[in-house]
Amino acid sequence: MEKILEIKNITAGYDKEVIIENINLDVYKNDFLAIIGPNGGGKSTLLKVILGLLKPFSGEIDFKTKLNIGYLPQLHSNDKKFPISVKETILSGLLSRRKVMNKFTSEDIKHAQELIEKFHLENYTDLPVGELSGGQTQRVFLCRAMISKPELLILDEPNSFVDHGFSVDLYNILLEMNKEITIIMVSHDTGVITSYIKNIACINRTLHYHSGSELSSDLLDQYQCPVELITHGKLPHRVLKDHIHNGD
Repeated sequence: MEKILEIKNITAGYDKEVIIENINLDVYKNDFLAIIGPNGGGKSTLLKVILGLLKPFSGEIDFKTKLNIGYLPQLHSNDKKFPISVKETILSGLLSRRKVMNKFTSEDIKHAQELIEKFHLENYTDLPVGELSGGQTQRVFLCRAMISKPELLILDEPNSFVDHGFSVDLYNILLEMNKEITIIMVSHDTGVITSYIKNIACINRTLHYHSGSELSSDLLDQYQCPVELITHGKLPHRVLKDHIHNGD
């Protein structure tokens, strides 16, 4: 396997507060890596360090080759205040290369249209992003992350606002893309991602790497990773541990 990224002894946080400590992780070409863990455990912090958005207190991020990276951050309400259309928002993912909005090539515009169709946004192409629902907005920002044809795609909870009907489509699209690109994805949807991802990293200040996609409550206990296992059936439900009774 070809290693594309090596994370070495990373400790990072904000101001003087340590959020992640002594993190070591290797990422290989065409991996589909899920990063799971509790809120505040350091998942987004690690992504920011990888992307160069946050300087670590110590340690090193070593890219083995120059990579074109696509990034989808967590969606917030302010993201819907973009005063531009869906298509313009998607094309803005190329601005680091094109600089000026009117310099997009016919190939760029064609690719944007292909993404619009793949993510079922045809009826919203010219609408301002602010008029869309949360799930529709998330799809737009996913397209923006993908339009640069990244070799590494980093997703921070991509299905957080996506409607249930599109959630399966989303994972199938990512699975198809994974044939050609490497994906790192933060997700709380542990019961679903195990059907799609290849490897798991559980982060709760420190990081535990699990080769393979099988995930159990015993494994989470071993990693000291307090997340819930969600099971999807005709009625979505969560699986909880048995309660300990004290004789009553």
